[in-house]
Amino acid sequence: MKNIFLVFILVIFFKSNAQIADSSSPKHFAAGIAIGAVGGYTANKIFKGDRKWTWAGAVGSALAAGLVKEAMDKADYGVWDNSDVAYTTLGGMVSGLALEFLLNSNRRRGRGRPCSCYAVNFKKRSSISNLKITYTNTGSRSLSSAIQAQYFLSK
Repeated sequence: MKNIFLVFILVIFFKSNAQIADSSSPKHFAAGIAIGAVGGYTANKIFKGDRKWTWAGAVGSALAAGLVKEAMDKADYGVWDNSDVAYTTLGGMVSGLALEFLLNSNRRRGRGRPCSCYAVNFKKRSSISNLKITYTNTGSRSLSSAIQAQYFLSK
């Protein structure tokens, strides 16, 4: 799927001869990024982090916005510009890629790691004078957080 996006991006840039076609193309690209970010983030939250729906939301919303804008231009001015639709969709692809890295960053951390708190390792004591901290090598390794968690668990 990423290869299809790469080919699409290359075709758009080679077709424009390494120059921006007109002054509205950067505006369409920026609008595609903004609309794609909103659509992709919304799809990510609705479908509980499914990567395919995040991409579909980002690219689909940008494509829909580009098609609606060009339909309005066709009705008002009698002009339909396919490159504007392509630049808007390309902006949606860029926002989908950004959302891929920003929202799925926990994928690189590993799913089997324990939480980064020490509250799991504490036993409740009757008084604060009997404070016993079990320091482990997992988690954030913050001693002040461990003491604070023990204090709150002892109440």
